[in-house]
Amino acid sequence: MNERQKARACHRRRPPLYNIAMNSITDTDLDERQWLEHVLTSDIPMGGAMALQVAQLDAAGVVLDLPLAANVNDKGTAFGGSLASAMILAGWSLPRLLLRRAGVRAELVIGRCEIHFTRPVNGRFQARCPWPATGDCERFTRRLEHAGRASLVLEPDILAEGKVAARLTAKYAALIPSGSSK
Repeated sequence: MNERQKARACHRRRPPLYNIAMNSITDTDLDERQWLEHVLTSDIPMGGAMALQVAQLDAAGVVLDLPLAANVNDKGTAFGGSLASAMILAGWSLPRLLLRRAGVRAELVIGRCEIHFTRPVNGRFQARCPWPATGDCERFTRRLEHAGRASLVLEPDILAEGKVAARLTAKYAALIPSGSSK
């Protein structure tokens, strides 16, 4: 059975249930990659349902690895909504890590995005997002600490079979709730 046939068979199964109340792991219990994977798959149940894994987290950026089987559409290719979600999560990961590293508690949301799909995805795929320039990261955390809000534009993409299959341009916004402190 090839990857596409497995994906179609899996598509007909019920998705697993995930424990969305599992917040018992503290920041100090895990390294950053493990912590991020926990956040993306437990605190955000869709990430768990998508069976994503943090394959890489380093100075270059983040790479999420996803199987076709959990993200398949009726045509046996990756569902566009899964590709979009994977890119959004890859992008969201970086400002979330900036907040964690700065010790700032803030709400982080996607404010807007534009997606370009360029080719179908027929197997395992990766959502990648490079770190923005160091100056952009510093401005983001400095503005958040001084103004209580900040935004960052990121450009994650989908890589499948060695080729870019989709690109996203997204603005992520962080907001420190009124009455909150770091």
